[in-house]
Amino acid sequence: MTRNEEIDSLLLTLDAADPRGDASTPRARADLLRILSTDPVQAPSQRPTATIASGKARGAGRKKVRRAAFVGGLAAALTAGLVVLPSLAGGDPAFASWTPVPTGMSPADRDSAAAECRASKKDVGDGMYADDISSAEVAIAERRGVWTTVVLTGKGGLTAMCITDDAAGPFNRGMIGSVGRPAGKPGPHELTASALGTGTMSAGDISIAAGAAGSDIAGVTYRSRTHQDVTATVSRGQFALWLPGDELRNASSEGIEVEVTYNDGSTRTIRLTI
Repeated sequence: MTRNEEIDSLLLTLDAADPRGDASTPRARADLLRILSTDPVQAPSQRPTATIASGKARGAGRKKVRRAAFVGGLAAALTAGLVVLPSLAGGDPAFASWTPVPTGMSPADRDSAAAECRASKKDVGDGMYADDISSAEVAIAERRGVWTTVVLTGKGGLTAMCITDDAAGPFNRGMIGSVGRPAGKPGPHELTASALGTGTMSAGDISIAAGAAGSDIAGVTYRSRTHQDVTATVSRGQFALWLPGDELRNASSEGIEVEVTYNDGSTRTIRLTI
C-alpha cells in the first residue's frame, strides 16, 4: 500500500458519512493523531519554504509546527453600546492563577500593558476611537495571577478596558475588553457600570464588572457565590473587577449587589446595573 493510499484508508475510518466509522473510538483517535503528527512528503523538485506561525516567519528547512488557534467571542454583551473584542488562545487554562484580590504592576509592566491595550483598540469601529485612544491615560493597571487588567480613559468620557493573559506569547495573547463612551457620570457616592456581564475566552467563561466610581468611593467588593469576596481596583475615578465563571451572566439586565466603602470608612450595599 502506498503512503497516499494508507492516509486515505485512515481518513475513511473517521468519515461521518460511513456508518461503520466512529471518530470517538480509540482506534479512530489514534489514526487521527497519527495523520496530524506525520510531516507531508515533499517532491524532490519542491523547495523548503518558510513557515508562518502566529505572525512570525520561521527559518527555511526547519520542521513545520502545527499550531491551533481557538477563537471565541462573547457569550453575552458586556455593555450596552460598547464594542467588545474577541479572545484568543491563552496560556493559563481555566484561570488557574487568578486571585480575588488584585496586585499592582511595575511602571515598566504598566506602560507595556497600556501600549498593548491601545494597539488592540485602534482599529475598533473602523478606527473611530484611534485618535482618542492614542492619548488616553491609564486609570487602572492590576494583576490577578498572570492576568493583567488595564483601564484607559480619554477625551469625552472615552473608556477602554483590556483583560489579558500574560502567560501566552506576544502573538497568542488571550484578551477580552471593551471600548466606548458610557452615558452619564456618577455622583460622589455612586457607581456607573460600563461593562457588566459574562464573556467567553479559551480559558473559560469570565464575569466582569467595571465602570466609573464617584469621588467619595474608596473601595468596591463583590461577594461571589463561588469565589468569596472579589476586590475591585478603584483608581482615578474608575473601578474594575472580574472573576472566572458565568456568575454575572444576567447582571446587565438584573444587576448585582456590591459593597462600597467610602473615604470616611463607612460602607453601603448598592445595586450595580447598566
